[in-house]
Amino acid sequence: MLRFKFIVLLLTSAVFSSCSATKLNTSKMKDYPVSYELSMPEPSSHYFEVKITATVPENVGFLDFKMPVWTPGSYLIREYAKNVEGFEAFQAGGIIESNKISKNTWRVKINGKEKVEVKYRVYSFELSVRNAHLDDTHGYANGAAVFMFVPQYINSATSLKIIPHESFKKVSVALPAIGKNTFEVENFDLLVDSPIEVGNQDILEFEAMGVKHTIANYSVQDLGYDPKTLINDYKKVVEASGSVFGGAHPCKEYLFIVHHMPGIGGGLEHLNSTTCQTSPDAYTDKEKYVGFLGLIAHEYFHLWNVKRLRPVALGPFDYENENYTNMLWVSEGFTSYYQDDILRRADMIEENKFLGMLASDIGNTENAPGNKVQSVAESSFDAWIKYYRPNENSNNSTVSYYTKGGVVGTMLNLMIIGNTNGEKSLDDVLRLLYNENYLAKNVGFTDDEFRIACERVSGLDLKEFFKNQIYGTEAIDYKKFYKMADIDASVEQLNLDKPFLGAQVRGKIISRVDKGTAAYSNGLNVNDEISKVNGKTFTTLAELLENKKVGDVLDFEVKRGGVTRKFSVKLEGNPNYSVKLTPIRTDDPISIKKYKKFMHIK
Repeated sequence: MLRFKFIVLLLTSAVFSSCSATKLNTSKMKDYPVSYELSMPEPSSHYFEVKITATVPENVGFLDFKMPVWTPGSYLIREYAKNVEGFEAFQAGGIIESNKISKNTWRVKINGKEKVEVKYRVYSFELSVRNAHLDDTHGYANGAAVFMFVPQYINSATSLKIIPHESFKKVSVALPAIGKNTFEVENFDLLVDSPIEVGNQDILEFEAMGVKHTIANYSVQDLGYDPKTLINDYKKVVEASGSVFGGAHPCKEYLFIVHHMPGIGGGLEHLNSTTCQTSPDAYTDKEKYVGFLGLIAHEYFHLWNVKRLRPVALGPFDYENENYTNMLWVSEGFTSYYQDDILRRADMIEENKFLGMLASDIGNTENAPGNKVQSVAESSFDAWIKYYRPNENSNNSTVSYYTKGGVVGTMLNLMIIGNTNGEKSLDDVLRLLYNENYLAKNVGFTDDEFRIACERVSGLDLKEFFKNQIYGTEAIDYKKFYKMADIDASVEQLNLDKPFLGAQVRGKIISRVDKGTAAYSNGLNVNDEISKVNGKTFTTLAELLENKKVGDVLDFEVKRGGVTRKFSVKLEGNPNYSVKLTPIRTDDPISIKKYKKFMHIK
């Protein structure tokens, strides 16, 4: 176990070194072809101000400045340019002509060889991990949401100067400092990949895997955590995550930015940092705390899986268009599986808790009608138009590449453990690709390369599994797969004798109708306002089904489009699956070995 220490920094500035493979020689990089300045003179206005200075390339009559339309790790066109205001361009201290020529491109007409300076404001009032937020308590900037790029210099080294408001005393960003609040950036990819927290955040530090880790905690409330306990738990997550890939840590330093506010959650991975969001009571509620540590594990695991080990489409990035891949079920789904697995191997959750998490994922997958419609590979490809744009029919037509990706990843793990008698696991597949694709060549893997790596490690022909369960929607035999690790999987419809409507209701409005259920088959629609049921005023769904049995008929009177409609619905049994995973605990030494491998029992 590595030695670590806890430090609360009471400094006016907190800066962090880059985790990228090559550190630039700052003594030779003082005149950058493009440089950035980020300021926030009026935080309560919610506007960041950006200044970009660019060298004029040879033989050009104009220079384009482009705003990304999305941010890596969040697969949706977000149109960040919508928040840009007041774009102006200057040369030799005077304003020059500029025009917006597309939704995210500003074209500046060059007037001589003097450097070009552009200025603009970005409205920043969305406290999410994929956007920017500025108020009188702090500033947060995701690079894609605030910084434009010059196509000629997208791969060039640059500098970033941050000018905090006078009320903000600390700057947290995972970049090497070359001056006070001034940082060197290897290229635009790294600028996008280095979120910035500015304010008066609490700073904690510890060492794990030989690397300095920093936590920047933003909150307007007292969080009530014990620093020593929190640091110890972070360290467990770090070391358990690192054990999957083995070898040296790929970063020189690492930064966690954590926002604490009611009603927020989630995280976004970056090359050498992450931003996570949780509620202020995450440290005082046991279940919420386990969930929070799972979030930390998920985003931290991404520093290997996605940021380095990646599908071919995920880097280098096209910031103006969708970057399609079939493999988000690996990038996000496997990470979802490993976030629970990491807590288990760190001994932060018990065996039964881990099995319960895996059972819940199976249930969530199998009880979604869309699981029979959309494959997990198709779900990955269509993330841009479906996952981040759910509607009332999404449960009927889509499957989550997070949840089902974790489920099929578990099946692959079970097959590998089973066929190698507990000698190997899914870890070995990730290590193989990490070493051969990332470390050796720094290239992404193709769909076929991933399958072949699974076959090399498992010794199995997996073409049919990939065809049927990943690129198809064929049912998974969970009992067969879990038995490979001496675990019994019970996936049964246990409530067929209990009446089930198949609709979700908010107040009196139907918000969801599941395919194949009584509500769906008998004509009830989303947005129907329920007036009466069996001639009586409707109150709650629980009251509606009280004392009812399968076969009973409910007469609905609903308002649809301003017109009263009537529907008779014959109640059917609850079709949802109940899932339970239980250790078999046979006396066979090989079975015991496989169970221990799966459960990380030494």
